[in-house]
Amino acid sequence: MSHRITSLLSSLILLIVVFGLSSCEKNYAPRIFNTEFARLPGLSSTSFIVSVEASDANHDPLTYLWEASNGSFIESQEKSETTWEGPQVTADTEFELTVTVSDGKLSASESVFISLAAPSFGKVIGTAFFTGTTVPIYEAVISLDGKTDTTDINGEYEIDGVRSGRQTVKGRKPDFTTGSTDVIVTQGITEALVYMSSPVNSTRLYGRCVGNMTGDPKANLEIIVLNTNKKESDLRTRSDAGGYYEIPLVPHGLRYLIVKEDERIRGETLVFLEVESYLFNVPIREPFEFSDSRDDRTYGGVRIGGQLWMAENLAYIPHVSPPEIQGGIWVFDYSGSNVSEAKQHENYGLYGCLYDWHTAMADDHGNGKDICPPGWHLPTDAEWKSLELTLGLDYIELDSVGWRLSGDVGRKLKASSGWENEGNGSNSGSFSALPGGNRSSTGSFLGVPGYANFWMATAWKEDELYAWRRYLYHNRDAIGRYSDFKTTGSSVRCVKD
Repeated sequence: MSHRITSLLSSLILLIVVFGLSSCEKNYAPRIFNTEFARLPGLSSTSFIVSVEASDANHDPLTYLWEASNGSFIESQEKSETTWEGPQVTADTEFELTVTVSDGKLSASESVFISLAAPSFGKVIGTAFFTGTTVPIYEAVISLDGKTDTTDINGEYEIDGVRSGRQTVKGRKPDFTTGSTDVIVTQGITEALVYMSSPVNSTRLYGRCVGNMTGDPKANLEIIVLNTNKKESDLRTRSDAGGYYEIPLVPHGLRYLIVKEDERIRGETLVFLEVESYLFNVPIREPFEFSDSRDDRTYGGVRIGGQLWMAENLAYIPHVSPPEIQGGIWVFDYSGSNVSEAKQHENYGLYGCLYDWHTAMADDHGNGKDICPPGWHLPTDAEWKSLELTLGLDYIELDSVGWRLSGDVGRKLKASSGWENEGNGSNSGSFSALPGGNRSSTGSFLGVPGYANFWMATAWKEDELYAWRRYLYHNRDAIGRYSDFKTTGSSVRCVKD
């Protein structure tokens, strides 16, 4: 019995000793060893991420509390890292942010100091466009930094007194998606473009690319909507194996389309869009070849509208004259009278022959009509007008004398190489006109490689001295309609009977 009492007393004494020792362990306050802040990436120039790193020697769990003299915390204040939004200031101001770290018994505090600069102001200008284009959107409300402006007929806006820093520009208009773009505003003028789309104010353009002679589908052609400045927009697609294409959300209005194969323009056309969907099949010109039975020379041809045209200059040369001889057939810069020599001249291969009007109209060259191959004829002024209308000339300009500017018909007729001073055309009409020059009525060769002349089978007002011709020049996209002396030497393009 005494042994058991002694053992119980010993255990009690041991517990008292252990408890006493543990109750005497010292608690240490948390230690803050780093605080930092950084401007928050995003739209506001007054938002900052603040953080603290701390430890506790006793390994107690820690709590955190952030406090500030001004501004507000847009995340929890009771985390080691949070976000503080500073107030708007009118002068340079410093703000104190204090963090307190506690282990539940003891705590430690430390402050960071953030300076906000007085704002500067600038002007923001720009344009609202349909997405993927530079087609302007008018009467769109543009908002920025609490201020608004409405775009004009050109889609342009201007907002002054905008605070410097990162801002968001927004564009709104009924039936349009909201456009939004971020911009860094600086003192002075800053430009910001806004893009918006609208199924209500756009058309789904679709159809097929097919050959204009065979009707065969044309695959892997790029169909592109041009901007108002005739530059390519981002609205584009490629035809599939069946020749089908589709471009959604093309802005309403008169739109210019081009069709490209690699970098070569195969077609250009205007379409007017004002409906939800529009079917437009794109005819692709298919070159062909034919032979002149008089000399077995092969020529390229092309269908333009309802007509078949030669796609190169006539080179029929039963005889040749030096330039000083009035009336006949000439090769540019060749001064002899030997047909074999003339055919070896570089310009014969490039530009064919130059003919005076009477020779071009003579009926003694084997086809009973004129200088053209059998089954073909020298086109009239009316047939050239039909060609020009097909390529986009405005009907109002059809009978004008001089340069006709509409439709860029000259650019479409000119070959894509061979013209001086970067005066090449797009050749989207597949006419492949080259600058063959002319032989003047006084016997001089002029114009290679700057311009081209083509005879019509139509006299000017039944005049004995003048006849109609068409004129292309290296620095113009237009086509000229002029009369000239019938003794002038010009190029000839024939059209199929």
